[in-house]
Amino acid sequence: MTLSVNHGAQGSSKPQFSIQLADSLNDVNSQVNRWQIQASTLPFRHPDRAVITHNIATYHMSRYKVTRQKGDLDQAIVGYAEALLRGMNHPPLDILTFEHLTRALLTRFDDFGAREDLDHIISYFCHLSNLPLDVVGIKRLDVFKGLADALRCRFEVGGRLGDIEDSISLLRHVITMVPPATDDYRLVTSKLASAWREKYEQTDESEDLTKAISHYRALLTSCPLDHPSRSSCLRVLADVLASRSQWSGDLNDVEDAATLYQELLDLLDQEDSDRMWVLRNLANIYHIRFRQTYDSEDLETAISRHREVLLLCPPDHEGKDKLLRDLGFSLISRFENFGRMDCLEEAISLYRASLRLCPRGHPRRQQSLSRLANAMYLRYLQTHSIEDLEEMSGLEREALALTPSGHPMRPHMLHNLSLSLQTQYKWTGDMGYIEEGIEHLYEASKLIKSGHPQSPRIPHLLARNLLIRFMHRGADKDMADAIKHYRTSISLMPEGYLDVPSMLSNFAGDLGFIFSRTGDAEHLEESIALYRSAVEYPFSGVRDRLGAAQSWTATARFTRHSSALTAYRKALSLLQRAIDLGPTVQSRHEYISGRATEHLRSLPMDAASYAIMIESRAYEEAIEMLEQGRALLWSGMRSLRTPLDRLHEVDKSLADEFTEISQALEAIITTTHVRDFVQTPAGTDDDDVAIGRKDTFARDLAEKRRLSEELDKVVLRIQASPGFENFWRPIPFRHLQTAAIGGPVVIINLSKYCSDILIIRSNHPVVHIPTPTNFFDRATNLAHQLSETRKSYRLESKKYDRVLRQTLEELSELVGQPVAKRLMELGIPEQSRIWLCPTSVLASLPIHAAGPISSHTNVKRYLCDIYVCSYTPSLSALIASRSRNLSGSANAQPSLLIVGQPDETLPGVDSETRSIESLVGSSSVTRITGEAATPENVIAHLPMHPWVHFACHGMLQPGRPFESSFLLQYNTHLTLIRIAKSHLPTAELAFLAACHTAELAEDGTPDEVLHLTAAMQFSGFRSVIGTMWAMADKDGKDLSEHFYSKMFAVGAQVANYEQSARALRHATQKLRTKKGVSLERWVNFVHYGA
Repeated sequence: MTLSVNHGAQGSSKPQFSIQLADSLNDVNSQVNRWQIQASTLPFRHPDRAVITHNIATYHMSRYKVTRQKGDLDQAIVGYAEALLRGMNHPPLDILTFEHLTRALLTRFDDFGAREDLDHIISYFCHLSNLPLDVVGIKRLDVFKGLADALRCRFEVGGRLGDIEDSISLLRHVITMVPPATDDYRLVTSKLASAWREKYEQTDESEDLTKAISHYRALLTSCPLDHPSRSSCLRVLADVLASRSQWSGDLNDVEDAATLYQELLDLLDQEDSDRMWVLRNLANIYHIRFRQTYDSEDLETAISRHREVLLLCPPDHEGKDKLLRDLGFSLISRFENFGRMDCLEEAISLYRASLRLCPRGHPRRQQSLSRLANAMYLRYLQTHSIEDLEEMSGLEREALALTPSGHPMRPHMLHNLSLSLQTQYKWTGDMGYIEEGIEHLYEASKLIKSGHPQSPRIPHLLARNLLIRFMHRGADKDMADAIKHYRTSISLMPEGYLDVPSMLSNFAGDLGFIFSRTGDAEHLEESIALYRSAVEYPFSGVRDRLGAAQSWTATARFTRHSSALTAYRKALSLLQRAIDLGPTVQSRHEYISGRATEHLRSLPMDAASYAIMIESRAYEEAIEMLEQGRALLWSGMRSLRTPLDRLHEVDKSLADEFTEISQALEAIITTTHVRDFVQTPAGTDDDDVAIGRKDTFARDLAEKRRLSEELDKVVLRIQASPGFENFWRPIPFRHLQTAAIGGPVVIINLSKYCSDILIIRSNHPVVHIPTPTNFFDRATNLAHQLSETRKSYRLESKKYDRVLRQTLEELSELVGQPVAKRLMELGIPEQSRIWLCPTSVLASLPIHAAGPISSHTNVKRYLCDIYVCSYTPSLSALIASRSRNLSGSANAQPSLLIVGQPDETLPGVDSETRSIESLVGSSSVTRITGEAATPENVIAHLPMHPWVHFACHGMLQPGRPFESSFLLQYNTHLTLIRIAKSHLPTAELAFLAACHTAELAEDGTPDEVLHLTAAMQFSGFRSVIGTMWAMADKDGKDLSEHFYSKMFAVGAQVANYEQSARALRHATQKLRTKKGVSLERWVNFVHYGA
């Protein structure tokens, strides 16, 4: 473009000008040469020389657009400036040249980042805005937009808040100059929205973001469905709504963002390169929504979408590290919600892969470092591995080093490092870690902006550290400052904030501690109020609230606050719900057996001990609490097999509907999957992260959710029927008491606070037997000592015999003698049946053999000599064992299925099974041995026989109790979970002459009673005989002969499973008289059930 000057035909001194364009680079070059020659012929002060200089500059500008050579751009800028300095004696030409100079400077800044040009650009645009632009056809609107852009650029470079505020002010004026629903309106609205957003990113003022969103909404409204800019409008509005939702907790923002992303996704072709990122953002929205609603369907959708995104991502894509972190973060949420260690391990592997894609110098390295450090912290809480703790600390320090002062992520990194330091303090006791953490947190509190998602966490952690220092130094200022920072933290938490339960609970616990130091009742009352708020907080998950409830119980109990029993009730209610979140018993067991939930395992026993301790002596409520909080895995499945006889009579279709859904739900719950992920060590070079793996957990969870919702509706309909108001509700004591209809039930409750023995009798008040103050420690030591000795010494060794004998003697003092004495005082005759229901580690001890118990005859007797002892995992299990319908004639001998699998280590199995067949009668016996003894064949025959006898190896699987099994033909396994799946309503008696069938796996969950004997009882067998440890092969034949001889005694009535406990006692007494039989060989055998 050039200016052509003409002084007119009549010699007018007023020059005329016209604009001409060069068509090609050759034209540009020739024009530049022509103008340079012409300029050289003119005197320096000639009025046309300025115009020619302008034209040369314009041609340099044209050449730059083709060559992109900075020299051309620089010459254009110099030329325009020289033209202005020379003066063209024509104001319109001056204005046009001034505008060209400004645009050229703006181009140089955009293309080469020349910071010094910005000040000139802004100054020139300001000058232009005051000139009569209309005479040269320049739109004042364009000048204002240019000035606003320049001010925004200077803000981005220098961070001067006044620049972005001036830009916003200018754009707000400009938007009034353009008609709505035009391209100009959309452009200005977009610029204004972006300016407000950038201002928010510096100020963290929520109002700025609100205004940005308002303008983005207006922008979207102005774009019709078919407008080419609609997709970009959808994306930017969805992005900013998603950003706000993470700190505001506003579910409306999340819903709107999800809708916008989905509309955008529908607009994009399958091959569109943007599709991957939109899908990623949509997955992130689902994850955000899960963290606000705890709807597991959102979490599983997020994980599925993140896996899909990674499959779409090219291996060498620049942003793959972000996608790996996204999937890892979602898997971390699944771990936190369901306790799945394989998800944590996969997340760690993903974070390691992300870190490898961000080598030193990479702008996103600190994000990968931070995420990996957080995952290592979570694994440390599970494993207490010092290696995990040290790696976490190193990662956090490197992340902080990459965020210098002024970096927006520095407060976040300071907080994370301080959390790591606090954890190291807990490991080492070194106060240096706390001091360093306090220093970092004070720095972070100065840097963080109000409204930032991290703003409540920093004063919260600072308060915790200050209180730790107070505990060590006793400085009242630290205590006062801690309280102040706690209150600051709470004031900064918006509604819907994710960490509310844990943060309120921490403050409440520390207030309880402060109360213990100061005696100020206001601190205690505030503590309890905070606990209530945390437990009832509607925007958090069940497991978060359970943690708060458990802390509440500890504080209330320690301070003797009247709310303690209420806290226990809420905690027990939440405990069952927290466990039921898992779709399968395997996932539920992983949660309850994890180290992070270790403190929850004693909850029902502690609750019961408190109920007993309070003045009202609430024995009945204590028993209800024990029943509510123990054997939860079995009780959860047993509820699906609730007897429906009465309901069938009233509403057969409703009963059938309940049965159909509950059976489908049980099929999901008892599903097992082989783990396909192992721990990935630090430094691995394996990038083959299983991002596209088959996610069976997600499938199970979705199906379990659907069926549970259907079943809940059916249950409500049943409860609405007259007479069924209490259907599927917590079992009241009056019903639990029916467990004692066949004889007293003795509950031995083990709690670190106070242990108790309770005797339940049918139609009588509960009887309480106090225990010594050291009962808990002694019982815990007995269980540990016996277990460790069994690991280190052979069962037939003198060492084990001595330890077992000492164990039984101490059990006699703790349990056997006081129980026997009290039963006699209650008029329970000797040789009556009693049921033992031990809790916690007591369940692993042979309480039935406690003794010797002294008597007036001085005869050495054990508890099982005085009373016929059986065990029950819970009162409900015992009630269920008596409530099943039986088939067949009461006068017919029961048929017996014998399952035998002899091998070189079990040579006596064949003679054992033949001896039993001879005693029972071959017409009533089916033997499955050798090649026929497969899991499938055994399962197929179990429904045909009310009695079964196993003579084979029993296998324990430490840490995987549902994989404990009977070892059958071809090294196949009939597992605990497969047995539990069986539904055998006519089953009566199971004799498990195999090792470990009633032995509890050492997984830290003794109250779940996960062994083969309990599985047989759950599947339908009313009475089950098992072994507490390995049994001697030679005892199988002897014990079986004595047992079945007693059951099928000549002249006796038809054999009855209810006599099995007496028959077992008879058999073990006979075994005791045999020469050379050690103590452990007869103590080993136990009876469960009716």
